Amino acid sequence: MIRIDFVKRKPLFIKILTALLLISLCCLSLPSILFWRLCRKQDRDIPTNTEVIVSACARPRATGVPGGEVLFVREIRTRKTYLLDLKTDEKRAVPNDPLLLDRGEFLSSVLVWLEGSLVQPGHINYQPHYILDLNDGTRYELLDLDWLPRLEGGKFDPKYFAYFQSAEWVFLHHSKKTVIALTSDFRTNQNGRVIFSEFSLGHVTSNKTGDLLEHLMKDLEVDYQIVDFSLYHADVPSPTGRYMVRGDGIYLAGTNTLVMDRDMGFYFRGWYYDESGVVFQEGGTYLIKFPEAHGYYPTPIPILKLRIPAP
Repeated sequence: MIRIDFVKRKPLFIKILTALLLISLCCLSLPSILFWRLCRKQDRDIPTNTEVIVSACARPRATGVPGGEVLFVREIRTRKTYLLDLKTDEKRAVPNDPLLLDRGEFLSSVLVWLEGSLVQPGHINYQPHYILDLNDGTRYELLDLDWLPRLEGGKFDPKYFAYFQSAEWVFLHHSKKTVIALTSDFRTNQNGRVIFSEFSLGHVTSNKTGDLLEHLMKDLEVDYQIVDFSLYHADVPSPTGRYMVRGDGIYLAGTNTLVMDRDMGFYFRGWYYDESGVVFQEGGTYLIKFPEAHGYYPTPIPILKLRIPAP
């Protein structure tokens, strides 16, 4: 009798099980469906005078690279990291260096400064500064001028400034209050790669971060490149120096002539190599992630090219 009841109820049991399975599948796929609809909408609803470089569907993060030939991209959704060639759209692999993401500051399309520690050599937490060559993944340790022998009274010895005057390239990072100098043979010359920070000068004559180092380089008649794109402490010139980007827009260099009136402070990522535009990524809002409901996650935002109006 029991067996007969079960047999009679079996079709109903299968229907209930099927319904539960379908509901589960819908709940699991709903967040994915909503995400794809949302990210595609974000790619369509972009500001005027812009075009998509990297889709919002990759949940990308962008880091500008001096020269504007490439862009460092991290795709949060796919966990891919690469250099995007802005001329060819080619995606170039980068070395698998553990310091690149957390401590990397781009100096060029080939060279990255891997930031070390602030404590002196011999300290338990000491970490050297390096230059990472993206071509082959080789690290080159920098000579830290901050810890070289001082003059009487602890003053920095001006003779060390010769490292900058003999360098082929000098890079100034305002918010890090740091300058890096490299000779043309720095890969084989241990004294051809040095790093120096503002605190070694022992006094501050300006409230603007990095300004003291900038004045020093000018006094030494040393050409330097600005590699800090944050816009908090310095204006960032375009690759040929024709334009200057500031927190409130883009200007013709050396003038107050406004070329583009737009809030650039939090959104500017870097210049385009041909100065036809800048890499731009707007801020996003936050949404609740369903069904996990662990909290909030950011709305996916595309990486854009903001075109500069033709003169």
